[in-house]
Amino acid sequence: MNPTNATNGPTAGQIMHTEVLTVSESTSLSDVQRLLCDYQISGAPVTDEAGHIIGVVSMRDLIDRYADDAPPRDRGVHDFYDMVRPGDGSDDDVVVPEDSEDTAADIMTAQVHSVALEAPLVEIARKMSELRVHRLLVEQGGKHVGLVTSFDVLEALGAMN
Repeated sequence: MNPTNATNGPTAGQIMHTEVLTVSESTSLSDVQRLLCDYQISGAPVTDEAGHIIGVVSMRDLIDRYADDAPPRDRGVHDFYDMVRPGDGSDDDVVVPEDSEDTAADIMTAQVHSVALEAPLVEIARKMSELRVHRLLVEQGGKHVGLVTSFDVLEALGAMN
């Protein structure tokens, strides 16, 4: 990896996660909900039968699909994990019915956004802001090699002098 560029900060390759939870396009939404809550992540790439990333599914997608009065996207939701965690039976829960036949492919965002392994922090932040996304896949040689989240960007910014 290249050393941190003092002007642009670290690169995608330096802040990315290489172990990324993915879900199959045929994963039931109740399983998607359970996985996202268990790992306390807000979304995951969706793969086809060959293992290629074909989209992204997020907590926001679940809320949009199952919440009666989901807040508008531009306002955000503060306690995603509490709001969608199945189990306590409150009316505020967004719970995917266990018998639902809906799958990750039914609600995923089919656009996959990525940055190059060498992309500097400023480019990553700019792209996330412009696209209004919280995660970008990291590419090297035409292959996805990792994932950078908005929290990774904030952590890197906080570590800069």
